[in-house]
Amino acid sequence: MTGSHDEIFQSIDPFFNPKRVALVGASADYRKLGNSILMNLLASEIEVYPITHSREHVLGVKAYPSLSNLPEPVDLVIVVVAARHCPPLMSEIRKAGAKNAVIISGGFSETGPEGQEHERELVKAARDSNVRIIGPNCVGVSNSRLFNGTFTMMPERGNIAFVSQSGALGGMSIYTTRAKRIGMSKFASIGNSADVGFVEILDYFTQDSKSTVIAVYIEGVNDGRALFESLQRAAVVKPVVVLKGGRSEAGGHATQSHTGSLAGSSQIFDGMLRQAGCVTAPTLDTLFEICKLFDYQPLPRGCNIGIISNTGGAGVLATDSASVSGLSIASFEDETKHELRQVLSPIASVNNPIDVVASGGRREYRIATELLLKDPNVDMLLVICGVPTFAGMTQTEHAAGTLEGVRMASTEKPVIGVWLAGDVGKPGKDLLEMNRIPCFDDPALAALCMSRIAEYARNHK
Repeated sequence: MTGSHDEIFQSIDPFFNPKRVALVGASADYRKLGNSILMNLLASEIEVYPITHSREHVLGVKAYPSLSNLPEPVDLVIVVVAARHCPPLMSEIRKAGAKNAVIISGGFSETGPEGQEHERELVKAARDSNVRIIGPNCVGVSNSRLFNGTFTMMPERGNIAFVSQSGALGGMSIYTTRAKRIGMSKFASIGNSADVGFVEILDYFTQDSKSTVIAVYIEGVNDGRALFESLQRAAVVKPVVVLKGGRSEAGGHATQSHTGSLAGSSQIFDGMLRQAGCVTAPTLDTLFEICKLFDYQPLPRGCNIGIISNTGGAGVLATDSASVSGLSIASFEDETKHELRQVLSPIASVNNPIDVVASGGRREYRIATELLLKDPNVDMLLVICGVPTFAGMTQTEHAAGTLEGVRMASTEKPVIGVWLAGDVGKPGKDLLEMNRIPCFDDPALAALCMSRIAEYARNHK
């Protein structure tokens, strides 16, 4: 669809901000998707109208035999019936007041020639009726502040907008982000993208004031130029983090059978993403960790990293990872090193990476954090802690010291934690995360995420 950004926003907004939603294919059978979606809708902050021929009430809510029987107009219709029944529904959807429909149903172009024909009929019927569709063959859409129009869980409330070409992968990612307490603002599974695709969703997320970061899972595209331009428009306004599937030759073949799209050369794709000002995530796990860092912390001015640790080995690993990721190990000012010597143990290292040694506790972490953040040569700070279970130290004192140091330094520099020691480290890790300092289990993952925010900041200076 072409049109001004305002027009695109207005045409896509009812997918994410409906007041009244109808579900065609609502079911009382817990084994059916029409049941899972209805349960999610009923737990939302909207009016819900189940549509089914089979009964007058579903899950205790009055049901209607068809869209034409609804007592008032709806803003969005979610469809989960067999593919052949979908095209005739389009005119009914429009008559019911909605200009937007999410087609969860599969059995379209991803299944072969017959399905392709169903999809062509669906798109034509939607265009004739002036209805925009997301899908088919998708998991649905959700807005964590309003409603869940999917058959998967509602994400935690947050600021990351996520658009996924793969439905199940997108849905499973929500479970992962919930477990890690990473919040999303909006989620869209676009499936076969028969009508609304990446371009309009990206343009919408770019303008959405509730979304500060955009996460994208993409396998293949049909219009590379339009995608490039929409990614470029988005990345000027907010960070865009992209995970590309179908990078190998075998993966490319799998892509075609999965969503019926072509994967294309991964080298060309990576070059396009860099040129558009986006950053890439190498794995599913890193996609949301990178987004979380963008969401929680300010952008760095440069790529010079300061490292504090109470275990020399982790400091060495972090230095290796930072160097491999393209970050520079900062050289501290003489005054910084002088002040550190006054405070730290005589056997501590005051060069980067700082080793406060195992006896360093809350006080040492507070002072080292404050001094490094105030050092003009440091653009971002990585604080590592192997939480000791000896010498009377508490599980949270190193985290508390770090937070005090951040407050006392009062600078706009990103701070990232790596808290080792598994469950023993968890209380400290939770304390940092509650204060929006992202905390990782592995120095390599932290360095990777830091390299991406540095790359984005460098590209958008």
